[in-house]
Amino acid sequence: MHPGSLAAAARHAAAEPLWTGRPRPYAESTVRQAALRLDAEGAWALVADAVWKQVTVATAMADEEVIAYTDMFDQPYYTKKFAHAAPIGRLGNRLLACAYFGLTTIKIPSGPTLIAHLSWHKPAAPLRDALEDLLEDDERMAWWHQHVRLHILDRGANGDPVLRWLWSWEVPYLTIGRKSADLWRFHAPTLRTEHGLPITVRPDRRLDGDAEDGPWEAVVPADADDPNEQRGIPFRSAVRFDTAELLDLNATYKSRWPSMENELKSLQALGFGRNRSRALEQTTSRGVDGELARLHEREASEVAAVEELGEQVTDGRSYARLVSAAAKVKKTRDRQERVTRGAVAKHARVEGGAERLGKWLHLLVHNALSVTLASSPDAEVRAMTPTTVFELLLGHSALTCITGEQMMMWVDALACAADRRRQAALIEALNQRELRCRGAKVVVCVRETATEKAT
Repeated sequence: MHPGSLAAAARHAAAEPLWTGRPRPYAESTVRQAALRLDAEGAWALVADAVWKQVTVATAMADEEVIAYTDMFDQPYYTKKFAHAAPIGRLGNRLLACAYFGLTTIKIPSGPTLIAHLSWHKPAAPLRDALEDLLEDDERMAWWHQHVRLHILDRGANGDPVLRWLWSWEVPYLTIGRKSADLWRFHAPTLRTEHGLPITVRPDRRLDGDAEDGPWEAVVPADADDPNEQRGIPFRSAVRFDTAELLDLNATYKSRWPSMENELKSLQALGFGRNRSRALEQTTSRGVDGELARLHEREASEVAAVEELGEQVTDGRSYARLVSAAAKVKKTRDRQERVTRGAVAKHARVEGGAERLGKWLHLLVHNALSVTLASSPDAEVRAMTPTTVFELLLGHSALTCITGEQMMMWVDALACAADRRRQAALIEALNQRELRCRGAKVVVCVRETATEKAT
């Protein structure tokens, strides 16, 4: 974030090492201040656009429909202030100022998994909040209808209101039902597996589904390889699957582990979940916000009913109906006042700053690395995780030599022969990207140590 040398960074930090006693002149606090300024100037939005462009360009090059995944993850922040807390595993009883983030990934069938969107929410936010933030953009929604074949969601979005909302927006969702099913109950299945287990596709009756137009509910065996399997898993979907897709539906839903969960673990392993912002603000809870939103919707519908009845007053009976409808409006407004008056304001994480900009920059680099690894002809490089790349290359210091329009970066070779071969294949994949820094071409080379030369 400070585009200069170490000496220039030290001058930018001014007397910070003298006053703090830190051995490094360019300390984290200085970086955080620069990030706060850049975020306030809108740099995070530019990075978010660049991340989305990475997805659209990669999808256009692949020229195939993709699969999307959306999930939530939480990030705790320990504080002594009176703060909103939410259940975060076994830390739920601690005093935490939480922040919930919605993350959406795109899996290109013949390519890598890329991060498409990140959203910031209050503690205890449901998955619907992340979906609304993702799909509220008209341009992104149009792209979704054109390129996304399937949008796989976790259990947090298998409720009827969320699925009804997704169905109205024509989102090709797939999620798992809340309960299991007994296969012996289905006497007229749509098809059977090679072991004779039934697979049944029927309209989603909870959403008033239609056999032809959907949405549908598909009940598949929990373990299709077990001929004695008795338990079925119901899936709720807005997509009509063919025979091959139905036979592989369980594995399709479980693809959210390598294409979402593993990506999130890779991000967090390299500091994605680190707290980079200490700012807190007092605000109401997510539950109070949701209740007020529902009351506002109810008030709007009741006011519309009053206006309609007001135009139809002809006798005493119609006037009585008008008075009754007006009383409902007053009751709803009184309820809003009581909820607002009784809401407790607590501290919560403030959206923005170094936290937001740092996360978007992390996603930008993560996507670029994923595309680079996927384009390598070496199978081991294509299977590498960001943690492996960090251990083989990015976590090592480099001796840099700038000559004219070229920047040579010499990295020490690893001791193990197998690691050295993987390191060389990784460096070859990076050099093929023809990276540039301030107009100079970046070339990474392996430098043998004195001990290896003697050997």
